[in-house]
Amino acid sequence: MSIFDTVKAATTVLSLTELVSNAVKVLGDPTATPEEKRDASRAKRLGDKKISEKDKSKLYNGGMAHGKKHMYLGGNASVKDNAGLRALKKSSPEAYMNIVKNVK
Repeated sequence: MSIFDTVKAATTVLSLTELVSNAVKVLGDPTATPEEKRDASRAKRLGDKKISEKDKSKLYNGGMAHGKKHMYLGGNASVKDNAGLRALKKSSPEAYMNIVKNVK
């Protein structure tokens, strides 16, 4: 089975990372045939694409405001403690906790 076929079948980020690493080794190997290098190149591109798709945070519809659609991050997103959130924490600790709690 070629590296490309193995990458097509892989589903976890850990296995994809290992397969991409192997493809890079083949690409750098001076004794590899052109067919092996072509296969490794295709496998690396596909593996990188699958890894980046799995790492993206999902955006969810946050509603409409001022005639514009707004989105928010869900899942494994994080909220940075910026100046606006610090001000909210001082004025309304309960609202601040709801925002921080719902994101984590």
